[in-house]
Amino acid sequence: MKAVAVVGYKNTGKTTLIARLTAAFKADGLRVGTLKHEGGGHDIAGDTPHTDTWQHRQAGADVTLLATPRQAVLRQHYESEPPLEQFLQQLNGVEPALDLILVEGWKHSDLPKIVLVGDEKIERLANVLAYAGNCKESSIAVGQEQVYDREDIEALVQLIKDLVLHE
Repeated sequence: MKAVAVVGYKNTGKTTLIARLTAAFKADGLRVGTLKHEGGGHDIAGDTPHTDTWQHRQAGADVTLLATPRQAVLRQHYESEPPLEQFLQQLNGVEPALDLILVEGWKHSDLPKIVLVGDEKIERLANVLAYAGNCKESSIAVGQEQVYDREDIEALVQLIKDLVLHE
């Protein structure tokens, strides 16, 4: 399974970077899946009260699947958060197979990571491929890891191709 995580503190641009990377890899003809970690512990929007799937959940369903002619949304409900690997396995089972999974969050996982940085102190994380930030006006150096400007999507795509997809 080929996956890379984009991690960082709140408001560092994780979602924007995931969207831009997804578009770039799709333009290259790859099948891309995304996985987002919502650490706030609140309900996920979309399970609207009094809809059919909401009623299913209220009745005790552990899993609900809403299918339309063009998409399906699967919701599983847990007593406690499962490990990242369980979610990656679900995406790994998608047919046709995905070429790449872009993960937003799970900064303490073993996945290879691109760490988005802002003004805060950088936390030491395992398996960092690169750091990305606003480097246009000043350069930054962090140990031996690569440092990229967060706007340099071509360079970040090439990094993922080289180190994750092995192209």
